[in-house]
Amino acid sequence: VLLTALAVLLVLTATGRGDAPTELRRLAGPYAQDLVRWELTHALDKWVHLASVVLLRRSIDEDGRRADVAEFFALGDELRGVDAELERALAGAGAGLRAPAAIVADAGALAARRAEIQAAVEETLEAAITDVVDELGIIRRVGPVRWPPVDFTFERPALVLVRSPRDAVQRLDDVLLEPGVSLLDQIGLEEGVEATSDEISAIVVRLGGLATYPAQVKPTASLHTTLEVASHEWLHHWLFFRPLGRRYAAGGELQSINETVANIAAEEIGDLALERLTGEAFEREPWRPRERRAEPPADAFDFDREMRVTRLRLDELLADGRVAEAEAYLEERRLAFVANGHQLRKLNTAWFAFHGTYAGSSAAASPIEAQLRAVRADAAGLAAFLERVSAIAEVGELEAMARAAGPLALPARLGERVR
Repeated sequence: VLLTALAVLLVLTATGRGDAPTELRRLAGPYAQDLVRWELTHALDKWVHLASVVLLRRSIDEDGRRADVAEFFALGDELRGVDAELERALAGAGAGLRAPAAIVADAGALAARRAEIQAAVEETLEAAITDVVDELGIIRRVGPVRWPPVDFTFERPALVLVRSPRDAVQRLDDVLLEPGVSLLDQIGLEEGVEATSDEISAIVVRLGGLATYPAQVKPTASLHTTLEVASHEWLHHWLFFRPLGRRYAAGGELQSINETVANIAAEEIGDLALERLTGEAFEREPWRPRERRAEPPADAFDFDREMRVTRLRLDELLADGRVAEAEAYLEERRLAFVANGHQLRKLNTAWFAFHGTYAGSSAAASPIEAQLRAVRADAAGLAAFLERVSAIAEVGELEAMARAAGPLALPARLGERVR
């Protein structure tokens, strides 16, 4: 119950810092997600399932659990294939396609089987993550309980309405939306928000996960990505009990540090959890600053490189006060991305404000990731790194911490063994 209440508080403060204008609340209100209702519906589901397993003395051996995990993600691959087949059938694209009704029936059977094993798969993945963070010395033991408990559910994640000034990349207050808001309604909401002020840009984006309790994790990713996302959201739960997490709602640099810390730690935890489940070690490429990374072929359209160029030019134009020129430039660049297979519906300062929150993104323009990587390389282990950075409560503290850590010494392998 405590974690449920704290999770609602965490997400509410993270996605709306209490300064949303009345007109914004009016526009977004019909689409806003009711977190309290969601928590009341979902918070106890996992514990009810666990109780039924214990009370009815059901037992699944380790091999059975791993088989369920493999089946769950294989079913996800099959469902994506069936969905693609249905799109082709409805479009009449190609000869020899099955009738749509038969395809829909197959999709229903696959989804039903996936739902049947979902709770057990969630528990297996939670146990793997819990074991890793326990061995790393990150999670706290309170009697028989490991705190905060790792708990997530597969759910189509929410949408979020993001706003930014047109003349700067700055993430203003967000509004969390229901996951089922149609694309046309998303566009209408963006246009409505922008019509209320000539100074604001807006965009609706879908989250990969959300730190409710249980956390919401998208059900369409691979096993490895799922472990990373679930670890990332759990780290937000862990950080909430520390100064850094409690400062998430301050936005700006502190919000970006929170997200980037969670990304860095989730990589390592996810890699080790994957090894625990599959028996195979994942060899992650060592992190390097952008200037020390291998350049992709000059004639290839590389998303990260092109987005980085776009962000730097955007910042130059905005610094000179050339807002209209900056927006024309972004539309030109958006069309170039689309022409090269990257379906960007909209590219504006709000897009960069959202994606730039994650300092490792090519949409970001800050030294935060490099600073955190320097602190990580200097720390004795992941637990020591998290204890150090979770004490950050004010802007500027990370810079001083990174300076004290010294020049970045790249590890041979970032996802190192437990130490």
